[in-house]
Amino acid sequence: MQSKLNSVKWGLVLAIFTILLGFILGAAMGGAEDQIKAFWSASAQPGLATVYNNDPQKITAIVERSWKMMQRAHMHAAAIGAASLVLMYLLACLNVATLYKKWISILLGIGTLGYSLSWLYTAFAAPIIGNIPATKASIHILAAGSIGMLLVGTTAILFFSIKALLSNEER
Repeated sequence: MQSKLNSVKWGLVLAIFTILLGFILGAAMGGAEDQIKAFWSASAQPGLATVYNNDPQKITAIVERSWKMMQRAHMHAAAIGAASLVLMYLLACLNVATLYKKWISILLGIGTLGYSLSWLYTAFAAPIIGNIPATKASIHILAAGSIGMLLVGTTAILFFSIKALLSNEER
């Protein structure tokens, strides 16, 4: 089995790292919620007059929205990381050229990590920027590129899986 997994090893490493990131974020959220929110609130303070129009309630609101973005980072890292692991294992078992396996798994791994990091960046940058949509727009290339990699990688595995299922060859 290890020889099969060797063809997707770098994608596996990225997916496992992403799952670990999700676990770390979950632990941090459970153990340091007040500290994280205080950090975000302090990060927003320099913009109180210019970004938040001297309204502390707007800072409170962006901190709460940032918390939701961090929750998304945590959930996406764990879920997409796990889904990517399953897809890569399936890919490793298919009769596909090793080069395809290597690059498809790397594509999935980078997409998995990149998408999770885009939510994490949004969580930490939003209090400074002062606006969730503007923060998302600032990293649109990372998020959209990551989603694209996930879609291309998943579609490729779907294609090769269907091809294998429709094949008359006994493997």
